[in-house]
Amino acid sequence: MKNYKEKELAQRYLEEIRALATDPYTVMEVCGTHTVAIAKNALRDLLPKEIRLVSGPGCPVCVTANSHIDGFLYLATQPDMIITTFGDMLRVPGSEKSLQILKGEGADIRIVYSTLDAIELARKNPEKEVVFLGVGFETTTPTIAVSIETAKNEQLANYSVLSMHKLVPPVLKALAEDPETEVNGFLMPGHVCAVIGTQPLEFVAKEYG
Repeated sequence: MKNYKEKELAQRYLEEIRALATDPYTVMEVCGTHTVAIAKNALRDLLPKEIRLVSGPGCPVCVTANSHIDGFLYLATQPDMIITTFGDMLRVPGSEKSLQILKGEGADIRIVYSTLDAIELARKNPEKEVVFLGVGFETTTPTIAVSIETAKNEQLANYSVLSMHKLVPPVLKALAEDPETEVNGFLMPGHVCAVIGTQPLEFVAKEYG
């Protein structure tokens, strides 16, 4: 299938799905990109009523604990501190405020597009502690690891990462074992598999059918 928007081909696939969907079947996607694609292309409206699509923990920002957000906010109020983060963390609320509110109050919080931007800030501000807020699944860890290695090689003692990363396999295991989670199958995250491969996720099919 080369053209994902080929109408006749999509219609044929839908007809095959309708023929197979004789019983209720719930599929959970665990990737934010899938969540967006499902909504953008109105897949819930296209699929037969027997197939239910539900969203799982695909957004690492959304599943970051409130206590962790409060930790970020505390760091941002400390003297001689530069907090660096991707833009999606800025508006996430903690118990009382968000990073965006603290930034408006004068805290030195900067949006970066790469961890290497944070490294550059550490080079240019040796008198400041530059902290990168490490939020994400397996997909973001390689570039963050590169920044740590770079800081070590350059002896940048003023650069650090506050890691709040999540692992996908334990999350899937918890969902599969939760009696209240009525899910028949998972739509696995392609981005994560590109980093860790498929083997760490194969236990879902082997152990839970």
